[in-house]
Amino acid sequence: MIKLDKIKIVSSIKNISNINDEKFQCIVKEGEIKEQKIKIKTPHLLEIRANYQEKELTIEFTSKILKDDCIQLINNNNIQQCLTNINQLGVCTLNVEGIIADGDIVKCDVSKDVNYQDCKSLTKQLRASVSNFNKYLVRNVGSNFVIEKNVTTKGLKKRLTIYDKGSEILLAANREFLASVEDKKALIDYFAGKIRFELNLNSKEQIRQSLGIKDTSIQSVLSSTSMPIWDFLNKVLDDGSDYKSRSSLNEFKNELLLKYCENDLAKVEAIVRRHSSPHTHISQAMKPYRELAVKLSENLSPDLKQQLRNLLLEIVILVGVVSI
Repeated sequence: MIKLDKIKIVSSIKNISNINDEKFQCIVKEGEIKEQKIKIKTPHLLEIRANYQEKELTIEFTSKILKDDCIQLINNNNIQQCLTNINQLGVCTLNVEGIIADGDIVKCDVSKDVNYQDCKSLTKQLRASVSNFNKYLVRNVGSNFVIEKNVTTKGLKKRLTIYDKGSEILLAANREFLASVEDKKALIDYFAGKIRFELNLNSKEQIRQSLGIKDTSIQSVLSSTSMPIWDFLNKVLDDGSDYKSRSSLNEFKNELLLKYCENDLAKVEAIVRRHSSPHTHISQAMKPYRELAVKLSENLSPDLKQQLRNLLLEIVILVGVVSI
């Protein structure tokens, strides 16, 4: 089942009423109200826009609107509760059934929380296993590890963010949210030792392609059985099938270059490109460096893709029997 941490819905203007004028900002042109909007940042993100010119209602929120149930993320079973919880804030009245019936999801973050104690080790493995640093940008943004498709068109800029959810929930930015839930300890305990994978889809076309659906209606998106996070990683990562544990003069030379570049494979690739002929296949030229980076890193293994697949698809192996 698809689960989302963040969602942006566009629906008909008829699905909002009883707007609290003291809470909403009005945009007036030529003496006429063109738009009303509200943005709340804490304890949970919520943005509502009533655009009277376009006759559109836009609602954007995160799974924190579910309070203690945010651990379930936004899914087909609780989307109605999300909208009901917004109504309980008293800033406006949303027609919950109407929005679910005619709403389109235009942006979303597909998310997955997995049990893994060492986020730093996992992201180190991922950095060493990216197959093409020209096609995918790899970087750290604060404490988050980000892999992004290197394209200029915003609608095609698919981005995967990986971070330690157990640490993130304890940040000062979440203090007000934790104070708003009924069982703060249970929430903190649940996220302890969990890593979150978050795939940002920022256009309707991207959503359709990634989820394998014909339209972006709420029901179509939340009923999708696709696995977009795994699909993205499957394309990004080298499969490691040719990994060998070997020691040679070439490997020694490669290690010196890795150390010179502080184990940053993007820097290594820049040097390889600079000193290679125009006909060199960079992915093949970089393969020895990726393999060696995996070999030299702590707790790394050549079957990273299989490990990730098991984590993301929740495959449990018991006495030789695989169940999903």
